[in-house]
Amino acid sequence: MNATLRKVGALAAKDLADLFKNPTMLVVILMPIGFMLLFRLVIGDTAADAGLAGGALDAANQAIGKFLLGSGLCMSVGMVTTMVLIYGIAEEKEKHTLRTLMLANVSAGEIVASKGGVALVATVAVGAACFLVAGGDASLLPAYLALAVLGDVPVVLISLVLGLASRDQMTAGFFSVPVLLLALVPTFGMASEAIEGIAVFTPLGGVYDLLGLAADGRLFTADSLAPVAVTLVWAVVGAAVFAALHRKLARDN
Repeated sequence: MNATLRKVGALAAKDLADLFKNPTMLVVILMPIGFMLLFRLVIGDTAADAGLAGGALDAANQAIGKFLLGSGLCMSVGMVTTMVLIYGIAEEKEKHTLRTLMLANVSAGEIVASKGGVALVATVAVGAACFLVAGGDASLLPAYLALAVLGDVPVVLISLVLGLASRDQMTAGFFSVPVLLLALVPTFGMASEAIEGIAVFTPLGGVYDLLGLAADGRLFTADSLAPVAVTLVWAVVGAAVFAALHRKLARDN
């Protein structure tokens, strides 16, 4: 057990260092923060500029705040996880680093634990930065980060499988786009009722709705049951896909 923990810790340190050494990965990981800053500047004062006042202004600002926080969460999970895992694993496969590690008595499980853990840490860090840029209430931060981790679990599991399935970084780009788009669907729910109806069943649709309930102070109510169920179903699906494919893919590579 101690040997395994030491290996995972050493791998995690290497994977974390790789994030800062690779300019492309670093830029993409920082993009959610940049987008949140842009959103804040563009739509932050929309309600006041529209001439709203009183209760209408408060309601509009609350809706904008929920959108900003939800967008930050979805972008953090979608962009950071796909870049760290799908691109990261594909890059190591191109450089034969992954094969070298496995020949050096490092198990597939240890590699997966390291990369999954680094992806979660990076997502939480970027999510926290997005939360601050969006101007979220400090009392909501623990719930925000917890929901980011919860929503990231199925995306991490699926991204690990897709990373192992990627032959190179070009293939990784092909695989990462649908995962990223699926993660961003909830942010477009305000555009139409049709998109909103679909968004609730996406991997991050549940946590997006839970975040809105948390902002309203209704997180621990019956309204949370459906979003929690959706999130748990996706977590189970992600775990099933990972359990079914990751060992075969690791052996093939």
